[in-house]
Amino acid sequence: MVQAICTIADSIQSSGLSDSGILGWLVVWGCYIVFAYLGFTLLLIPWFTYFYAYPTYDKWRCKTNPKYPLPTAVLGEIFLGVFMANPSVTFAPSIHLALIANGTLKHHCDTPLTWGYRLYSMLMVLIIVDFYSWLWHYLGHYVGQLWAVHRHHHHFANPTPFSTIADLPVDNIVRSLYMIVVNVVSYAIMGMPVDVDVLYFVTAISIGCYGMYFHCGHELECLPYDHPILNTSYQHYVHHALSYKNKPYYTGFVFKCWDNMAGAHYHGKQIIPALEDQKQGNRSRERWECEIKPNLPDYSVLLSPYFWAANWRHASEVVVGKTDAGQKKAEKAS
Repeated sequence: MVQAICTIADSIQSSGLSDSGILGWLVVWGCYIVFAYLGFTLLLIPWFTYFYAYPTYDKWRCKTNPKYPLPTAVLGEIFLGVFMANPSVTFAPSIHLALIANGTLKHHCDTPLTWGYRLYSMLMVLIIVDFYSWLWHYLGHYVGQLWAVHRHHHHFANPTPFSTIADLPVDNIVRSLYMIVVNVVSYAIMGMPVDVDVLYFVTAISIGCYGMYFHCGHELECLPYDHPILNTSYQHYVHHALSYKNKPYYTGFVFKCWDNMAGAHYHGKQIIPALEDQKQGNRSRERWECEIKPNLPDYSVLLSPYFWAANWRHASEVVVGKTDAGQKKAEKAS
């Protein structure tokens, strides 16, 4: 079996970039950033287009919040979750790749090339990365200095997929240190790192793709909102809408067990799942035709440079931290 990451590292070494020190790493980081813009962003666009650019009655019936966010709010998500996020989420992985290429961490390519070891690596990555993500997120709501960083993500109380990694650089960099956390645990258990390909592939699925689902704002029929094991988009919407400092509802990512241990559950009635809202008769076609459909936002303005020029200040407010109004609203609702 061939390890793709190690093949890329060998190509970097043969090109001479690994011998160029910081300059070589900057080139690797730059390539990583371009890959993230092309790969991750091109995945976000179909998610957003399907659920928000072309909404239908059937899709709306499954939207936790029956209202749609304004284009200016989505603009803020794009600014923070696309333009600012990709350099920060690729920072640590690019260093990891550069260190493999220059030989410092070449032993990360010496793991057994067996399906058994890859299965072990997959389980390790799933569990440890999920726990680490939960812990860092949980602390981001309880530690004052960390909340000062993380609260920018909660500017988006009615999120779309563009808010998947809409965090400040510090938040994204620390969250993306999974290759250190997982390998420290793996060394303690097996005396060697996890399979490097599995590390990146599983993390991309669990953090990237599952994160897009988390932030899509819609509940999927194939994944019940009250699933006993997995967190769902409903729980994460509640988190966005109602969590604030010292009130960490559903900070877990894939698995619910961490939130179960911490008791980080929401038992209020202000936000109910779309399915329950349907049962109460609040998702009728009449409401869609008379109330929701006539007031749907026109997201095509996001393609207009004039719209960006006129509203760029709103996007920058997310970075400078004008989120107090949203936090007070969450405190009142909870």
